[in-house]
Parts: sequence; structure tokens; C-alpha cells
Amino acid sequence: MTLIDPKKADIACVFMVEPGHYEWPAVLLASSLMAFALDDIAIHAYCRGHLIDQLHPDTLAFFQRHGIQLDPIHPEFEVPYPQGNKLYACAASRPAPATILFDTDMFMLRPAFLGDTVRKGTVSGRPTGDWMWGKSVDEWRAAYASVDMDLPRLRLARPSGSYVSPSMSAGFTAYADPDFGGVWRDTALRIEEKRLAKRIYPTLDQISLPVAIHRACLKMNMIDVIWNKAGPIKPQALRNVVCYHYQKSETLLGLSIKWLADELLRDFSDFDTVEELIAFYEEHAARPADVLHNEGFRDAVLAEQRKVDEPHKAK
Repeated sequence: MTLIDPKKADIACVFMVEPGHYEWPAVLLASSLMAFALDDIAIHAYCRGHLIDQLHPDTLAFFQRHGIQLDPIHPEFEVPYPQGNKLYACAASRPAPATILFDTDMFMLRPAFLGDTVRKGTVSGRPTGDWMWGKSVDEWRAAYASVDMDLPRLRLARPSGSYVSPSMSAGFTAYADPDFGGVWRDTALRIEEKRLAKRIYPTLDQISLPVAIHRACLKMNMIDVIWNKAGPIKPQALRNVVCYHYQKSETLLGLSIKWLADELLRDFSDFDTVEELIAFYEEHAARPADVLHNEGFRDAVLAEQRKVDEPHKAK
């Protein structure tokens, strides 16, 4: 099988990989990118520097076999904030002119040109749902004030009837501006430092995204749900959905299209089924507590985040 040549890549596909819960999804995501991305891509996996030596040897061998670049990052958030690690991944330097960030717990379902989501002068992503932080215009005003900016005039009307300042999911983010990743990271750090926006965890990445886009003098490009589909999905999705965001292993195992994930693993990895893949990493992978969803995560990470957010609850 031909190795990916990063020197020829038009698009850098970026995701996080960390010991334990985020190793097996990285194998599945990378397999799907190799199978279905029609563009010339380079695949970049990032891991926090103090954890990279704990990645399983099979993960490292998979990356090496397929020409996947693995690099360390060194986040500097005030408290442990795993969701923000991908901002440091985006800020890292890469030769490809465009970047697409993927949440690790997603995979491609069919062939597609990922570059269709990249538009000059914009950052592309799906609009956020009603669950997300920022359910009022005033909440967003505080986020923009954190970087000394006025709230932009644009608004987003959702089908549910909510009317807010526009925001995008950070699960699939595409852009061609080489400086945007650094602006996004620095914007998140400023919002965290200023504490003007209330209850910033665990959605600081989502909060900072539209603010960073405005700060970088770019525009938001709202793309179709086919690029970051979550929730119920039917077999017909193989014709319509490009990237599926399963979020939980239980969801993936219950999919009517799980057979596709099995086929991807058989084609590109040493595993035959998703069940076999998950079971292997549950038994053999290191599981440091500061990795999202690993054992001990609530005490190691969430407790620290609550200490920061606690003063805002009464306001």
C-alpha cells in the first residue's frame, strides 16, 4: 500500500490521539480518511507531550505503516482542558495549505473531496445546536469582550426558534488561513484568562471559535450536516453523509452501518471488527486519568474545571 506523501498534500487532516479512550477511534478515523478522501491529503495525529510515550506500540506501528505524522503538543490552559488540545494541534505548523480538524470519534462513510468544504477567507463548520453554551446574545457579548471586541451584527436563527450570535461546532473545522489555528488557540486562552464569559467549561473550544474567526478577519461558512452528522443514522446515509460523528462506542456498535467500520479496519489495520479493536485497547492500552473518558477523569479534570466555573454559578 502506497504511503501518504505529505509533500504533495493539499489538505492536512488533523486529529487528536491519546492513550486509552482515544487510540482506537484514531485508528478507525485514519482508516476512513485513507479509504475515502479523494483529495491529496496528509494525516497528522497530535498527542500531549507528557502522554505520547504511553501510546500503545500497535498505534505507533499503524501510524508508521501508513505515513501518519505523530507530533507532541504542549497545551497551556490554566486547568486541564482536554477538549482544547485540538486548538494546539491546529496551531502547529504543517506544509499543506489547508487544514481540516476532525474530532477523533468520527469517520468517513463514502468517497468525497474534503476540499469542497474549504473556501478562501472563511472557516467552515456546522452551526451549533441549542445544547451549546451561548443561548443568548448577551452571553456572546461577554465572549467577544474578552478580546476587546464588540459583538458582531450577524445573528443565527435556529429551527427551534432560538436567535443568537452565530457559532459553529468545533468537531469538523476547515480553513486555509495558515495563521488561523494560532489565533483560535490564543483567543481561547484570552477568554479563559479574562473570565468575562460565564461557565466556559467544557465548551471553551466552541465559545472561542466564532470569536477567533472574527478576530482573524475571516467569515463563518456554514456547511451542510453531511460533513458532521451525529444522532440517528440509517443505511441510506452511505449515499448522503460524508462524516459521521458517533461520539460514543455504544452508538458505533449499534449502527446498522457498523459493517463499514469493520471493513475499513480489515483493509487498513490488524483488526477485523470494531469489537475486536475496542477490546484490544481496553485490555492493553495505558489509561492516564487526564484523558477524556478514561477512568479517574472526573476527579483529575472535571473537579479542577468546576473550581474555576463555580464563582459564576451565583451570578
